[in-house]
Amino acid sequence: MTLPLRVNVAPERADASPGDNLQFDVTVRNASDIVEHYGVELLGLPDGATVRTEPEVAKLRPAESGTLIVKVNLPVQPPAPAGTYVVGALVRSKYRHDVSRCVEVPIELASVEQITLRTTPEVVTGGRTGQYTLEIANGGNAPVRLYLTATDPERRVSATFQPAWLDLPPGSNGRALLNVSAPLPWNKEKQRQLTLAATPDLPNATPVTGTATFVQQPRIASKFAKVAGIAAGVIVLAAAIAVPALLNRAKDKPDPAAVNQTAAAPTAAATTAAQQQQSAAPPAASAAAPSQVPPPVEASSAAATSAAATTGAPAGGGEREIDLTTPPPGVVGSDVFRNQGFLVSGDPKAVAVAGCENARSAAVVEEPTGKFLTSSSPDDPARCHEVPLLIDFLSDGPPVGAVKVTPLTPNTLIMEVTFRDFQRADSTTLSVSGEDAAAHGGVDQVLIRSSVGPVAITKLKIGPLS
Repeated sequence: MTLPLRVNVAPERADASPGDNLQFDVTVRNASDIVEHYGVELLGLPDGATVRTEPEVAKLRPAESGTLIVKVNLPVQPPAPAGTYVVGALVRSKYRHDVSRCVEVPIELASVEQITLRTTPEVVTGGRTGQYTLEIANGGNAPVRLYLTATDPERRVSATFQPAWLDLPPGSNGRALLNVSAPLPWNKEKQRQLTLAATPDLPNATPVTGTATFVQQPRIASKFAKVAGIAAGVIVLAAAIAVPALLNRAKDKPDPAAVNQTAAAPTAAATTAAQQQQSAAPPAASAAAPSQVPPPVEASSAAATSAAATTGAPAGGGEREIDLTTPPPGVVGSDVFRNQGFLVSGDPKAVAVAGCENARSAAVVEEPTGKFLTSSSPDDPARCHEVPLLIDFLSDGPPVGAVKVTPLTPNTLIMEVTFRDFQRADSTTLSVSGEDAAAHGGVDQVLIRSSVGPVAITKLKIGPLS
């Protein structure tokens, strides 16, 4: 049976990308013997696509043809999955639904890559080893496998990722742990710049890159180096006094040939030898005096105290409470609590705060309401207190179990906990039980966010992993 209408669509196929605008010309011929009203709709478009038809209805007399212009807008965010969509252009009568015809139009939607990479923390201060967490998101419209790499200009840093690659479906994200190690500098702090890359498993793919900094403390503390320099100076001074005295003593020794020639006169030779020994005795005594110079006891003790404060492990193996307000007021280094087993820093990428994009520091602040630890701008401890504060437990120490944070003002903060197995949880009580920590292999880090007012904390209680 011949249908009372004919339909043609131009173009017959289309290639597109997310966000494109497409246009199809749908030509309809009325093959019936009565006046008809025809409309068109597109079936099978990607989710989120919008369609507009001009005109919405074509009124055609018998044997008359008309063209309907169909405009299609493909969504940008979230992008529709890549692939081939077989779209049906359905033309039918507005009043006789049994009069219709459908023409298929393939639309090939290209894949789009939108990979983002974030490193937490951005700066790690430590010794031979350090640890970072990478968060990678696939905002594109196709699944992707990403291979992870880390390099430094000097090629001195060894990097290990767990896992070494990530498989991410469209609209998903994943996490990887990065462990780095490098030779320790001897007597000067070393900052190593790392370039992190996530490379898609596709031909000629462009990697997504990020940066991180690995700050290494020297083998010898600066105070110890000063004490060593003083000791070296004392040794040089003693040598400068002793060497001339020994040379003078060597000059005063009798010539063996002369001794043989005067063997017939033993009494005179003995007298001469006695005189030589008496004349040589004062220089020998003066040479021995510098070697008895006592070492600088107070300087050595200060150096040992400084080295112990820098590298000492947390005292005790049980539960302990750390007063976070003990450093002097002002901006503090990220490793100010290293001897307690953790680092502190601001994390401006966790929550955007206007004017605080670079607020990666922490500070001790003293106000009329009290003294507290908070996040801050690196050059002004009075700014950017609303930026989240990150407490990152060191990976080279014992695993952390129960955790409890004491805020300056109750019910103003929220704590995001990241466990060692990469699982996350929020805590409005600012605490993690020992049972929860043990179920995930320990606590890796906690992020303190503000629900109202500044991020202000005073104490941190840590328990061992049971």
